[in-house]
Amino acid sequence: MADALIYEYLGRLDAAAWPLPPSRRSELTAEVREHIETALSEAGSRDEATVRNVLDRLGRPEDIVAAEADAAGPAGGPTAFRAATQTASGWLEQAGARGWGGIEITAVLLLSVGGLLLWWVGPSAGVVVAWFSEHWTTREKRIATAIVVALVVIELILLAVFMSRMFSIGTSFEFGQWPWSTGFGLMAILAFLAALLPLLGGLAAGVYLAFALHRRR
Repeated sequence: MADALIYEYLGRLDAAAWPLPPSRRSELTAEVREHIETALSEAGSRDEATVRNVLDRLGRPEDIVAAEADAAGPAGGPTAFRAATQTASGWLEQAGARGWGGIEITAVLLLSVGGLLLWWVGPSAGVVVAWFSEHWTTREKRIATAIVVALVVIELILLAVFMSRMFSIGTSFEFGQWPWSTGFGLMAILAFLAALLPLLGGLAAGVYLAFALHRRR
């Protein structure tokens, strides 16, 4: 939990600092991380209470970025820079108030669009990440997991039927016979639907978890 607080704080800092040059943004994050580690080392403890105390003394990440903008904002444009930072800060505060942290965003993205790139790996990873969140209840996590697992089982059943039927078609197919008459076309549709299940399962679980956070506030 303590490390998760630090991770979320640094994530907010990096997100709020997006208008900064990439090199300065990295330096600022590294400096704040080093400050946190030094303060925890001096405190001699790394429990949740100590971490929260250190982060409270640091102040809001958005305020750190605003101070950086005053000291080293782009030449001729500090006002615009501060306005952009404050806009990002307001969005992050609203998202944070609804429970949207780095873990939650990562989980929902892996679930909803991860299947496009990683097939079952994306949604499966999204479920694992979701279990590390403290903003979803155990019941909500179980439901999201059940959605993904249920569609895995359905897909395995469809693939088993597909392989069995294709073997049957292969042994009875005669040259010159129209494929649809053997059920080949139906099996092709079945295989296509089975391939869509990772997308549908991940998307359903991702939408469910996102809605769960939305309705809580």
